[in-house]
Amino acid sequence: MIAQFSVRAFKGLRQFTISPQRMNLLIGANGTGKTNFTDLVAFVAALCQRGLSAAVENAGGLAQVRTRRPGVGTPYRMRIELRLGEDASRGIKEAIYAFELAQLRDAVKVRQESLQATVYKRKPGKPSRAGVPRFDTSQPIALGFHREDTTVKEWNEALGPAIVQFDDPQELILYSYGRLGELRTLTDYLGSWRVYNVDAAMAKRSTGGSDAELDRYGENIAPYLARLLRDQATRERLLGYLREAVPYIQNIQPDRVLTFQTLRFTEQDTGADFQLADMSDGTIRLLGLLAVLRQPVPPAVVVIEEPENALHAYAIQHLVEVARQASLSSEFASQVFLTSHSPAVVDAVLSPEALRETAAQTACFVTQRKADAPSIVAAPDSVMKAIAENLGRPSDFYREGSFGDQPVQMELLSGNGDRP
Repeated sequence: MIAQFSVRAFKGLRQFTISPQRMNLLIGANGTGKTNFTDLVAFVAALCQRGLSAAVENAGGLAQVRTRRPGVGTPYRMRIELRLGEDASRGIKEAIYAFELAQLRDAVKVRQESLQATVYKRKPGKPSRAGVPRFDTSQPIALGFHREDTTVKEWNEALGPAIVQFDDPQELILYSYGRLGELRTLTDYLGSWRVYNVDAAMAKRSTGGSDAELDRYGENIAPYLARLLRDQATRERLLGYLREAVPYIQNIQPDRVLTFQTLRFTEQDTGADFQLADMSDGTIRLLGLLAVLRQPVPPAVVVIEEPENALHAYAIQHLVEVARQASLSSEFASQVFLTSHSPAVVDAVLSPEALRETAAQTACFVTQRKADAPSIVAAPDSVMKAIAENLGRPSDFYREGSFGDQPVQMELLSGNGDRP
């Protein structure tokens, strides 16, 4: 899991350092950085899946990735540092990975990149579940390198033959060597991170796409769920979770209309069949998110944007409880982040009962846009203590502004805000 996340100059997130737990809530006024944080998580995953240049392009180019500051300022420098704690089921013991990017005309170049990590040796033979390798926790392997520009100053022998020059200033070593040897364990881990904001309208039009993982907005929900539902045990598990909030659903089956893939829902009381496009927005959104959290091997990090959208209050509470279960799983746990404006979500995540259940593994963070202040900070200790002592509902503190997430009018500064 992410033990510490430090960032400088990514979109509107000028700088912050946070120490997340297994279950995390992110609140804040509109325009203060919650969506920027979700984009950051997706950006880190894209770095390992596609490489630096493709990740920047996919994010809209340098102009959309960089932080814009008033005035001329200093040259653009983005820095991301990740400290990972143990996730033995995915082969991670610990890791510190950091890189710094600078502007190179309209693109970026790598100024520095470093890794110090310990992963577990892969076991030979059949994978455990869903193609995930098995790992031998009695055989830790140290991995490490350090580069400055294109000069490689340190290189751990476990990575393979030593190199002193890395010829591509616009690519990361982690991506370029990430499919080789034991380094693949780390890139698989980071590349598995996912952000979700299932759009029911887009999901209802779903007729194709990859079935490997659900897309951010649910555009491929039909093939993705069709794959999961083919397994009887998985289908019964998902139906059980869905019926907690939508009890009239008797069954869900993969289906086709002409050449298009879809899903067929059967009602319990009438026996009538309905296609994906006929179902309520809340049912589709809830089903997609439940499937992500309770699939056999969920992503290592799951970010859900505004889980309250289209959901009944009871469904919100149910979804948060399922997310909490996923975060506390003994094997293939997901570290969960929820971004929200909803008092119902605040109550579900931060209730005294939930805090006791997670045994200090729940955290709340506040996004803010204040001059010379971190873009994300931990919720005030005084508020979290008062909630834990049951001195008031979390949503009461939230409505009263005790979390410090009210919008702040920043002083206007002169200068060209488009300059890096």
